[in-house]
Amino acid sequence: MMASKIIMKKVIDKELSVLEKHEVRTEWREKAEWRRENGRWLRYSGFIALTVMRRLEELKMSQKELAKKMNCSPQYVSKLLKGSENLTLDTISKLEECLDLDLVRTALTHVDGYEYRERKYGYVAEPDSPYYGSNKD
Repeated sequence: MMASKIIMKKVIDKELSVLEKHEVRTEWREKAEWRRENGRWLRYSGFIALTVMRRLEELKMSQKELAKKMNCSPQYVSKLLKGSENLTLDTISKLEECLDLDLVRTALTHVDGYEYRERKYGYVAEPDSPYYGSNKD
């Protein structure tokens, strides 16, 4: 039984090497390679799209209404909700604000298994702040 697996593997390897020599670029192959290369952000984008669609249903809000709130076209919102758009931080922030969501933390938790823990102290971005480098409490 083990010998048959080895023989089968050799046959498959030989056939693949023949195919590689005569490789034909197809749209399917290019799309598959693109999905493999961009898989990480595609998982986030897809998760965010699903979360936004659920929230729109909860709020009984249309894509057109969301587009108006975000100050963009309904076509752009439709593109976002397909889950294959590389979202910018600006777009994510607008979605969070318009839909009252925390997309970044939610996506990190569900896609990457990140565990959010409340911090005892906050982060202050401005070095001129009297709280810079100290506990805000």
